[in-house]
Amino acid sequence: MKIRFKVKKLKPIFIIIIVVFAGLWAVRSYNGYRFHVEKETRFMMDTYVTIYAIGPKQVSSKAINSALNRMQEIDVKFSHLNPKSPVYVFNRKNEPLSDPEIIGLVKIALEISKAAEGAFDITVAPLAELWGFYSKEYYLPEEQQIRNCLANVGYQHLSLEGGKLNKDNPGVMIDLGGIAKGYALTEAVKVLKSQGVASALIDAGGDVFALGKKGKKLWKVGIKDPRGEGILGYVEVDDLAVVGSGDYERFFIKDGKRYHHIFNPKTGYPTEGVISVTIIYHDPVLAQTLTKIPFVIGAERGLAELNKISGLEAIIITSSGEKLYSSGLKHILNAIPDS
Repeated sequence: MKIRFKVKKLKPIFIIIIVVFAGLWAVRSYNGYRFHVEKETRFMMDTYVTIYAIGPKQVSSKAINSALNRMQEIDVKFSHLNPKSPVYVFNRKNEPLSDPEIIGLVKIALEISKAAEGAFDITVAPLAELWGFYSKEYYLPEEQQIRNCLANVGYQHLSLEGGKLNKDNPGVMIDLGGIAKGYALTEAVKVLKSQGVASALIDAGGDVFALGKKGKKLWKVGIKDPRGEGILGYVEVDDLAVVGSGDYERFFIKDGKRYHHIFNPKTGYPTEGVISVTIIYHDPVLAQTLTKIPFVIGAERGLAELNKISGLEAIIITSSGEKLYSSGLKHILNAIPDS
């Protein structure tokens, strides 16, 4: 598999695997310069979203509010579970999807699906529904049920023509949850910048974007231990996203086996072998989608593909507890010693 992306930059309780060390007080001082830190938290996208912004209170407060409003707009528009969303109408009423903003993100998703040979796929919604991840009434399907469901899964069932998204049978449904949060982060950064904020941290349920620096220092973002309460270590970043996926975000255990929400689109079963992936990259949209790929194609192959992308760093943790690092991450990860 060769992942070669030609994607234009977008003008884009407890879910993910990042713990943020904001290290913030109401007022801080660096070399005699005092600045104010404003903060606001809202619940959206099935998680808590917090934005910290540094600067004059009036400017920061207004910018944060605008950024959160923009993220909330995206949450409503892109949600396949919200009857007000065009995505819901596309899924349930079999009507072509024509909203330009959604089409733009779907186009990127399909480009990634093709480049990754289906390892990332927005059409897994029927599988997630079958297994009970939407209703939270978890269920272990029979093999025949899974085979029947797979007839409606596969990005090849989707087609873009004349600015509209169509599907080749009514059972096909899309779930943009694996890409929309990255888009929301991107859009929030745009809003903050447009309103004069040059230093901020956006934490969307653990998916983080660090805008600029925290005063004269880098932002510290901790990477959670997927099988513990603590962290594996932390990285210091600016103008970068730190995003991840894990098998502990949404799962159920049946007869001692864990079944989670990240599916192999070809088998219809939750993936095995990888339990968490964290990616550090400048583009939150691409970073979020790429976290899913090692789950499907395997840790070693996944890492090899990620290493081909310039400027991207990653850590992959396997079910055996092995930690695989991208070529540069081990040098920038501040590891926490084992106790």
